[in-house]
This record gives sequence, C-alpha cells and structure tokens, in this order.
Amino acid sequence: MLLVLVITVPVFASETMVVNVDGNSISLDVAPVLVDNRALVPIRAIAEQLGGDVSYDSSTGTVQILTAGSNVKLTLNSTTAEVNGNLVSLDVPAQIINDRTLVPLRFVGESLGANVNYDAGNNAANISYFTNMTGTLKIGGSTTVQPVSQMAADQLMAMNSGLSISVAGGGSGEGIKQTFAGGFNIGGISKDLGASDYKDYPGLVPYQIGIDGIAVIMNPSNPIEDLTTQQVIDIFTGKVQNWKDVGGADAAIFLETREAGSGTLDGFESMALNKAKVAETATPHTSNGLMKEAVAKNSNAIGFLSMGYLDGSVKASKVAGVNAYKSKAKSHEWPYVRNLNLITKGYASGLSAQFIDYLRSPEGQAMVSKDYISLKAQD
Repeated sequence: MLLVLVITVPVFASETMVVNVDGNSISLDVAPVLVDNRALVPIRAIAEQLGGDVSYDSSTGTVQILTAGSNVKLTLNSTTAEVNGNLVSLDVPAQIINDRTLVPLRFVGESLGANVNYDAGNNAANISYFTNMTGTLKIGGSTTVQPVSQMAADQLMAMNSGLSISVAGGGSGEGIKQTFAGGFNIGGISKDLGASDYKDYPGLVPYQIGIDGIAVIMNPSNPIEDLTTQQVIDIFTGKVQNWKDVGGADAAIFLETREAGSGTLDGFESMALNKAKVAETATPHTSNGLMKEAVAKNSNAIGFLSMGYLDGSVKASKVAGVNAYKSKAKSHEWPYVRNLNLITKGYASGLSAQFIDYLRSPEGQAMVSKDYISLKAQD
C-alpha cells in the first residue's frame, strides 16, 4: 500500500509543488495531489531519504516509521499517534483516501527530528535534517567501518559549518569499549554484538549499515588459486604449515592475523575456522591495511581481509571454487560474510542518530556500496 504525507498549503499549490529534502528536490513516484486544501506527497521516498524504514501492517491499520532515534506509529483514522512510546495527539489522523494511506507531513517530519516548512513563493515543501547539525561527534573502532564513516563525516561537515566529526580506528573491540566508556559517541564494529558483549557492556545498541565479505589473501606470486574450506581451517589453525601440502611450493607458510578484539578476526574465526582460533604462530596486525601490506611483502604469507580493502597488491583466493567478489558475498555464495554496524550506548539521539540515519539514507548507502554491500536495493 502506498504511504503518503500531508501538509496544509494554498489550494493552487498541489499540482506543481516541489518537495525538497536538505535542499535537494526529491523524485516522487506519485505527483502531489490536493484534498481539502491539503497537498499529499508519498511518505516512503521522504522517510527513506531521512534514513528511515516504513512499514504498513494491514491487520492493525498501523503505519510505522523507524530511524536510528525515532519510532513513530500511526493508526488509520486515529487522532492519537505514538512517538518513542509516548502518545501524541494529531489534528489530522492517518487515513485511507482513494486506496492510499495518508499521514501528516509536519508531524512525521518533526517526529523524526527534521524541520518542515512551506515556501509559498517557490511552491515548495522544505524538509531539513542532515543540514541541521551543529556540535561535535567522536567516532571510532573497526578499521573496516572506518573508511565509510570518514566519507560520511566529510560530507556532513561540508554540509554543516558548525559540525566537527573525528573518525578513528582501533578495531571493533576498541569501538565497543570506548563507546561504553563514553570515549566515542558512536562505535564502528565489523560484526554483530555477541552475548558476551551485551553482558560485559550493557546498554549498547547496534545499527546495521552494510554487509561485508572476508577474503582469504595471498601474495600475487603464490600459484595457488583455490582452497577448500577445510584447507583454510588447516592452514590458519597451524595443522598445515607448508604450501606443498595444499598444492603449492615447498615453502613454509607465514600466517598473518589481526589483533585480539578485531571484528574481522572474530568474524573469520567464527565463520571460516568454525570458532577455532588462529594459530599462535601468526603475526598480528592492528588494521586491515597493515595485514594487506604484510601479505603483499611476503611471497609465502597468507592472511584475511575485508573485501573492501582488496586491490592488486594481494591476491584473493577462491574458496571452494567461489570467487571473492562482492556480488558473491551479497548472494551468500561466498562462505565468509558478516554485518557492519554502528553502535551507541543507549538508543541513539541527537547528532549520533543523524549520523547513523545519514549512513542509512540513499546517499549514505551509496557510500557503503563503493566498497561493501549496502542494505538498499541499488547495490
């Protein structure tokens, strides 16, 4: 069922009214229409532009909009709505008109933290959200999540002169610890929070921003092109220590790994090694970049890496005949796939919610899809 928004405007406005979000005109799949001096525009395009997800439950007649910081529920023909668990009165109820579900624009926009106004001179409904950011944010953690967080930070700072965002690495473990301790407003983690994380760091809330595959990498000079899943286990747990035992040269295998607390390490051990540990003889590295550099310099080295960091300096081995492509990770043909998340202590609010919503908006998801796999359909 198509969901639409409502805003009161002059009677002549609806057919040519423009809807702008943060200064950009939004393409609507249904042109604005006029009903009782109210211009109606599709809600889904606007809610998703603000990083939200929209759902409709036909059994209860409930429309729900979820963003990082807001949970808005409206029931058809009811003048009462729910915003983050609190009841709010509406002057215009959600209703079905000509098989369309309508909800009030100003209420929804402001409930999601945006500013909404109507510009009569230009016949435009203006919604501002990501251009209303002032203050300071500290973000850190996973080196896999770090690059996309930096891209988002740079764009948001360009859009807001009063905004300062710092982005650091340190690994998923550091992201969890510092977010819990208050050192980071937002932590980046290249895994899902586990039971031990929730126990040791209560109150952390995850927000998924993308998907990533973990590739097994070798030096480009290594003749091996394909490994079985069992060979991957045997190599990284130290059972196999010479390349000749898996079809390569008669040379010792040099294992490269990530530091304790790394989300990439946790994901690799869980998915590739069936929760076994990488052999203690492996050399640890504190970032994806350092891991890649070590393998690129040693013809007999092997390691593992986020697919987002792959380039010509290393070779990604096939595993069980499957190429280490993002498309294969998206379809889950690739065996080692994990979620990328941002976390906050308690539910996100203010600048933290806006930053997370930005990375979940179409523009932010386009950034994610440059190196990883986005949550949205365009990837």
